[in-house]
Amino acid sequence: MATVAPVASLETLQKSVGDFMNGFEEFKKTNDANLEKRDVVLEEKLAKINAHLDKWEPLNQKFTKEVQDSQKAMQEQLDKVEKVLNRPKTGKEGQEEDAEYNAAFDHCIRRAPDRRDAAQVDIINKRRAALVKGDDAGAGYLLAPPDVNREIIKDIIEMSPMRSIATVRIIGGPSLKQPKRTAAAGAATRVGEVQPRTNTGDPAYGMFDFPAPEMFARGEISLQMLEDADYDLIAELRGEFVDQFAVKEGQEFVSGTGASNQAQGFLLAGAGVAEVVSGAAAALTGDGIINLWAALKTGYASRAVFTMNRTTIASVRKLKTGDGQYIWLPGIAGSVPNSILGANYLEFPDMPDIAAGTYPIAYGDFRRAYVIVDRVAISFQPDYTTGADNGVVVFRCRKRVGGGVRQPDALKKLKIAA
Repeated sequence: MATVAPVASLETLQKSVGDFMNGFEEFKKTNDANLEKRDVVLEEKLAKINAHLDKWEPLNQKFTKEVQDSQKAMQEQLDKVEKVLNRPKTGKEGQEEDAEYNAAFDHCIRRAPDRRDAAQVDIINKRRAALVKGDDAGAGYLLAPPDVNREIIKDIIEMSPMRSIATVRIIGGPSLKQPKRTAAAGAATRVGEVQPRTNTGDPAYGMFDFPAPEMFARGEISLQMLEDADYDLIAELRGEFVDQFAVKEGQEFVSGTGASNQAQGFLLAGAGVAEVVSGAAAALTGDGIINLWAALKTGYASRAVFTMNRTTIASVRKLKTGDGQYIWLPGIAGSVPNSILGANYLEFPDMPDIAAGTYPIAYGDFRRAYVIVDRVAISFQPDYTTGADNGVVVFRCRKRVGGGVRQPDALKKLKIAA
């Protein structure tokens, strides 16, 4: 993904923003001309300008996430592990404590149990007692130091836009159960002074059940390479695990089946999210997006965002309303996110491309619509036994996470169909 270099001064910032706005004006002129008369040269020019505008998307996504984060309510439940890992430390004492623990962890994880220094093992054991909630120590393996867990969790949050807009619940059991109203009470009516007051209808209730199945990754490193490497192979492997978890998690929150130990994706037919058609069999239309925007109830609109992939964002820039106004508007010049029909949007790499029958755009209040369930934080387990005869150390990483749509009414999806 292209990035925008940091600006050195106000003058540089003004020039950069000016270049962006000039690019957008040129984009509109070129697109208008191309709409009047299709031309290969204009198409190529339009693609180049679109690519220039794309370079600003990372900054726009940052603005959008900051807006969403400022609106996000405090989590209702706090995990005890996170309290320990994120507790404030001040002064030299806290720095020395972390450095000592990290050194002990590095020493122990590079050696088989019978080759570890007793003093280093003791440092690990002293820290274990406070870290048994999120990282299961009952199986007899070492706990990663606090910086490891914080880094992994942070990386996943950064790579998964869903966590910045959905509700996240940390649970202490196998699943999150949440009551739901399945039928509203009957409509109110009028009665005379002495007329009987009959029952107008009772509400009905059910129960959502969101499980948190296990996510797992495994890798191997030879013992000799682990001992002799001049760089941190453990961190390298850990980074690979982070990528695996982030990719899998992001895919499932969008299109997971809700079965076979997967989270339920919000595009899944069974999730109950209503659809709005684009108005064209295989294309995106401005009217379709306007209808999607209008289909959401007003009560959800204040925190609603559009979600789509990068290719779809580029296509949306070309669309207009019936009176010729572009539905995508730049906001960076005013230090606010770019918008679609006045609403923020987030780039979701796992949203499908525009094609007949697909759902390339969703719109709604994701905090009300979708819940992510975290049961066990990332745990990291070295195994010196399984591959010992072959001279390899097996590393296993696991977490338990799930998710699903809890309030379908707060979300709408756009289907490419006539």
